[in-house]
Amino acid sequence: MSNQVLDKLFEDLEHPNPYIQTQAFTAMAEHWQEEATPRLIALLSQPNVGLRRASVRALGSFGEAAMQPIADCFRTTDDATVRASCVKAYAQLASNYPGLPFSEGAMAVLRDGLGDDSPVVAVASVMALGQVGEQAVALLLEVSRGDNPAQGVAAINALAEINDPSVEAGFNALLHEESLDSYVKETLTSAMMRLKDLKARQASSLLS
Repeated sequence: MSNQVLDKLFEDLEHPNPYIQTQAFTAMAEHWQEEATPRLIALLSQPNVGLRRASVRALGSFGEAAMQPIADCFRTTDDATVRASCVKAYAQLASNYPGLPFSEGAMAVLRDGLGDDSPVVAVASVMALGQVGEQAVALLLEVSRGDNPAQGVAAINALAEINDPSVEAGFNALLHEESLDSYVKETLTSAMMRLKDLKARQASSLLS
């Protein structure tokens, strides 16, 4: 009977209605994590884009239990689409569980993803690190001063969304680096202005 229930949930995961999909993977997360995880991982290579995205969302709802299976999947596939899905699952996980510490294995995947041959994986890794937040600040600052300006710009924009004092300190240090790409520096200046505006608004709201 239990297998039939889980099979029905996987059928619902294929439903075009995102609400029904969400109900299905929420039930999996609550009652069937161990049984559902390998099946969801297998669906990351699914050519059906809708089902693949639903699987990414599902894994992102499983919390800490999904971290190692996602890492194992990333490490054992030659398929760039699957690697991108793994990274996007980490982004979902970080978004759904703010402040959840990412394991060493998960952070290693995102670090390696930055240098992936696939530009989709590389950009998705920057976005995922932005979702991870404070734990990823040092790595994102490292990317900002790297030799890939497109990634550097994405990293600056990701950092600007992280509410942590170390971001401003890191930005100030970056601003004085002469070797920084001009496009990255332009993005950095803009991001620093946004941070100052945000701090000013927060200060005025405390006073009012």
